[in-house]
Amino acid sequence: MRILFLVNHEVTLYYFRTELLEALVREGHEVFLSMPKAEHAGFFEKLGCRILDTPITQYGMNPIREMKLIKEYNEMIKENSPDIILTYTIKPALYGGIAAASTGIPYISTITGLGAAFEKGKLFSLLISFWYRFSTRKISCMFFQNKEHSKKFDQLKIAVGKHRIVPGSGVNLEKHSFEQYPQESGTHLLFIGRMMRDKGIFELCEAVENLAQKYDITLDIIGWCEDDCKELKESFQKDGAIHYLGWQEDVRPFVRRSHAVVLPSYHEGMANGLLEAQAGGRPVLASNIPGCIETFDEGVTGFGFEARNEKSLENAIEKFCLLSNAQRAEMGAAARKKVEKEFDRKTVVNEYLNAIHEFWGMRK
Repeated sequence: MRILFLVNHEVTLYYFRTELLEALVREGHEVFLSMPKAEHAGFFEKLGCRILDTPITQYGMNPIREMKLIKEYNEMIKENSPDIILTYTIKPALYGGIAAASTGIPYISTITGLGAAFEKGKLFSLLISFWYRFSTRKISCMFFQNKEHSKKFDQLKIAVGKHRIVPGSGVNLEKHSFEQYPQESGTHLLFIGRMMRDKGIFELCEAVENLAQKYDITLDIIGWCEDDCKELKESFQKDGAIHYLGWQEDVRPFVRRSHAVVLPSYHEGMANGLLEAQAGGRPVLASNIPGCIETFDEGVTGFGFEARNEKSLENAIEKFCLLSNAQRAEMGAAARKKVEKEFDRKTVVNEYLNAIHEFWGMRK
């Protein structure tokens, strides 16, 4: 079988779907990866995959550029004759779906999160809903990472009857092993993710700076810094409570020395950073939104708070500051058990393998 993956960035595959790619190659399938120029191209090629360099802008909706991408997908499908297509993230899902629909090739799409697409006003929401309905009119299956997003698409009559839900991207429990809880005093928080407004980073920094006047607290931020946060990043003091450490290839050493991981995001598909932190035995502090609330048990493996609400966030962090180290370690141990039970990546990989074989078999 020839399998084509359409993604907007290699990170989507490298960090969260390597195990799926490995399984497909082991089964003897030809795997093609369409994505912008990849830093880890050698890794994927060694794995046995073929890379199709496809420039994509993650943001912006320039009509000429977007039509060009649809044309490139059409030509790619014609040239490589895939038996099945898998898409991840919004643009590959929309434009790849349009291209696949005209060929009769089965395709599976994954909604990794809604982002701000449905929060940009009624007109834009209607437009994006129309594009989703049009591009998924012949879809074989649409995977969601939480029930609320599936419900939202049902209400909008998008891919009705084709929805399936998986526990996010899951966690590789061997790679993200349990780590002994740190014995250092104070509260060392960690933020994992893109440093951008929609991740609640402004509220987080304000809350930490306020609490630093009362408690021994620090915050490490790791991840790319988006344009809307460059001024915030430049405001950090070298000797202050907040430290921006940039993009890191491996988050595990940072999780290891943290007391908790915090994510005040406005919207998520399923927060991978929270899952990986809990796999390492760390409690989490997270927004009470779909994509976060599924990852932790309130008061058992972490604390929740209201998104976009600095005071609610500050109260949750303060509640954690007041716990003893033994109580925190107990939460971390419970967090590991939860991830083992509910978010093993092997479960997610099997769901995709089953779907791929199911729809390929229907075509044959």
